[in-house]
Amino acid sequence: MSLKKSLFAGMAVFLAAATLTLSGTAAAQTTPDLKGTKLVIAYQDPAFPALIRKSGVVNGTPYQIEWVLLTGPAANLSALYANRIDLGHMGDTSLTIEQANARTEWTKESTPLRIVAGWRNFYSKDYPPVVTAVRTSAGINTVQEIKGHKVGYNYGGYNHSQYLATLVKAGLTEKDIQPIKFADGATSAAGFNAGEVDVYAGALGPILPTIKSGAGRILLLDRDTQIPALNVWTTTSTVLKDPTKVAALRDYFSRLSGYWQWHDTHKDEVIGVLKDTLKVSDERAAFEYEVRSGSFVKFDSGLIGQEQKIADILYDGHAIRKKVDVAVEYDPQFNAVQKAVWPIKVKN
Repeated sequence: MSLKKSLFAGMAVFLAAATLTLSGTAAAQTTPDLKGTKLVIAYQDPAFPALIRKSGVVNGTPYQIEWVLLTGPAANLSALYANRIDLGHMGDTSLTIEQANARTEWTKESTPLRIVAGWRNFYSKDYPPVVTAVRTSAGINTVQEIKGHKVGYNYGGYNHSQYLATLVKAGLTEKDIQPIKFADGATSAAGFNAGEVDVYAGALGPILPTIKSGAGRILLLDRDTQIPALNVWTTTSTVLKDPTKVAALRDYFSRLSGYWQWHDTHKDEVIGVLKDTLKVSDERAAFEYEVRSGSFVKFDSGLIGQEQKIADILYDGHAIRKKVDVAVEYDPQFNAVQKAVWPIKVKN
């Protein structure tokens, strides 16, 4: 072999080796070792974590999952700001309210919290996730007639936005009513069921017995107030800057994308878990089965447009003090692994 050919051959071997080394380095960089990693995930009731475990979709993860029960969006927000959890459970408009109350402007670069997953059941007049309801004894027939009455709500989440949007539709402010703020949705519902407030903004499930008995009735649905009403998981900018945490979240959401089909095909098992964990009646469990179905929702212009619309409604109606850009609150990087969909389907 000539010296020239020998040099070319040597160079080819060197380049091949270098390519393998670089590709190996790139693979190591894009696929972090998840052993020893832990995701601390909060939810507002014990049912959904129990259902995820029952479905088996997260069995065998190379990282640890620690579930934390935090009732109410306020508790989840506090834990996120304190960097005690990786995912906090709340309603989709939670960060809209947070952004409106923030002392500094939220931008794409400075937003402290980001929504990384959202889901809800298909649109249904029979199974709305959030409502405004009134006690029958209060004699309220129109939304304007809530004036002067005790109105119960809890801070943050879409319950809070339903409350604010109800005031906007009524052409009222908090000065025109008697606002009663509860610690979370469960205590707010309990207050309504006990007759402590005349008007309630929140989930339908916890007040279902009052509605079914005729002691209360639904005044407004989520479609009336134009709130998308997604359950969401929110994380911090710190977590999103950690490649290992992001890789764990990607794997977690990929696995969880298979939960919804399991939910649909294992109705009896789901209802059994709901009854056992929530300690509810057959009727309430059947309702929760429906309202907790659905799929991950894709964060694209369609959803962002709806979220911006309700934010603008609240601002224009003087329910929040600052106009916000909701786009900075959403991180769509997990859409694909979540098999997220848009638009949300209509069931009936």
